Amino acid sequence: MGIAGGRHGVFRAMAFFAFWVVLGRTGAADLVVGALAAVAAAALSLRLLPPGATRPDLAAALRFAARFAVGSVVAAVDVARRVCVARVRVRPGRLQVPCAIADATLRQAFCAVASLQPGTLPLAGDERGLTVHCLDVTAPVAEALAADAAAFLAISQMAPARPAAGHG
Repeated sequence: MGIAGGRHGVFRAMAFFAFWVVLGRTGAADLVVGALAAVAAAALSLRLLPPGATRPDLAAALRFAARFAVGSVVAAVDVARRVCVARVRVRPGRLQVPCAIADATLRQAFCAVASLQPGTLPLAGDERGLTVHCLDVTAPVAEALAADAAAFLAISQMAPARPAAGHG
């Protein structure tokens, strides 16, 4: 493949550069460094995750992002409510919950994302499930994590890639 993998490399470099700009680095020198960093990141990403015959399901990713955003707001309001009431209703503890994500790398990625939700923190995971620290062990943590895992897993259920123009 040519510089950073052709079309895939250009798209990835543009995505990394956009992320750089979103971080607020927009001075002239920052943009030059950002462009270099984006090209390096794209080249590395192509070595670590080369383009294949599949692509992520964008609709599933958008559904997951919406679910995550709503869940974050609901959980944050719940945590704030628990803190503000005179009688704090918390029953912190650890739960062992099943997890439908069998692949260890995907399971770790899911744990990283799930750890951003207020009120729960995945501590460890294996093929048997996840150990989760939660603010309230009586809350429906297992059900919420199962639904989140299903939505997360839908993203990785790769759809066939569209053939390149003139290639089938």
